Amino acid sequence: MTSIIYREPVLSDAHKIWELVKNNKPLDENSKYLYVLLCHQFSKTCRVAEYDSKIVGFLSGFISPKNPDTLFVWQAAVDDTFRNKGIAKELVFQTLCNTDSDVKFVEATVTPSNDASLKFLQNFANQVGTKITKKPFVFN
Repeated sequence: MTSIIYREPVLSDAHKIWELVKNNKPLDENSKYLYVLLCHQFSKTCRVAEYDSKIVGFLSGFISPKNPDTLFVWQAAVDDTFRNKGIAKELVFQTLCNTDSDVKFVEATVTPSNDASLKFLQNFANQVGTKITKKPFVFN
């Protein structure tokens, strides 16, 4: 049986990542170019999950110069057939283990109606023995 491989994305993954996101609603579909940039410029804080040479999961994140101790998780996508197997959680762990920074916090913005993302974040917090702090993200 083939196991899931977690790795840093490479430029040639961008199209497959874009398709994964596009096919897994309710995720926001971004331009293909954005995924090219993520794979090229932000690959150290992004991860793919690959099964049998197919990308089945993707996590995009970055460490802002404003908050160098925080990994901001922008998007986590897992193929429908691979959900509820801990892949999103492992993508975060893999990303944290492979950053060059001293990350102490994980931050994300989630629409209150996105139950799947909220559950994922709560499960992640439980596994690392911490709690979630929620506050509104207000912008004009």
